[in-house]
Amino acid sequence: MNENQELQKLFEGVVPERLDEVLDLVETHSAKFRRIGDKVGFNLDAGAFGAIQFTQRSLEQLWLFGFSGLYALHCYSAVAVLAKCYGLKFDLDEIDGLPDQKEENERFSKIIEIIGELSGVASEHDFTWPQGIPKPENGKPKNIEQAAVFDLILMATAYVFLHELKHVIFESEGNAPSNPLEEEMKCDTFASEMMLSQIDKYSILSGYPEDKVRMKRSMGIALGNAFLAVATPKDKIAGTDTHPPVYERWSATLGGITLEENDFYWLYFASLAIALLKYKEINFPSVPVTSYRQLAISAIDALESSI
Repeated sequence: MNENQELQKLFEGVVPERLDEVLDLVETHSAKFRRIGDKVGFNLDAGAFGAIQFTQRSLEQLWLFGFSGLYALHCYSAVAVLAKCYGLKFDLDEIDGLPDQKEENERFSKIIEIIGELSGVASEHDFTWPQGIPKPENGKPKNIEQAAVFDLILMATAYVFLHELKHVIFESEGNAPSNPLEEEMKCDTFASEMMLSQIDKYSILSGYPEDKVRMKRSMGIALGNAFLAVATPKDKIAGTDTHPPVYERWSATLGGITLEENDFYWLYFASLAIALLKYKEINFPSVPVTSYRQLAISAIDALESSI
């Protein structure tokens, strides 16, 4: 099975209601998904002549990051729920004093460090796979939590590839925005809309509740978008000539989510974003939790304030 066939399987699993449309775009614009030779860093981008190139280790970095989302929930979701229910503030200094919190924080930090290690080794063969994390080639885990993570990783991966596909479309049509920052934002929007805008069709065909499908796909998008804070070098978090600041991309992505303000999606993104801020030693001020959406926005504001 070649890479284009593998990506077809991915899109068929994540956005089956738009599979024909995606495949038509791939064919019309001669997009070619290519797994290239191993090299240091995170390498997944659109190159010349319709090529969307990626390394296996880059997919594995995204896979590992999926489990950081689970660990972030373990760190902060229960505290956020209690803070909202009882009108308390979400205060990281106080949270750090809770029983078992140190261990939960360390588990999150460790997985981020492992991703950095995988990114930096001279050869992927020099990397020792972490215990307790299933390998991608073993398929969907039987453990319920890990199986949920598996689904979100596939969605995040589809989101990332759809983003790159839009770059190919811009190149093919010759109508890319003159400002590369605008192009990046439009590619984010394209990927999100491809995953969210026709959920009603999928829901009718599958029988799955539309709100649950929207929540889960939005979480996958959040995972792919949050990965920017890990894949982007620290000195480029504030943006470059070609890529907007991470906080702007987070904010724009959240702005397109129409879920109810206390939907689990917001709790997921807030937990992951706050855990990343703490890991990067970015101050997250004590805030009241009026809604999970508000908590997520506060995390984005904290990232912006740090730049």
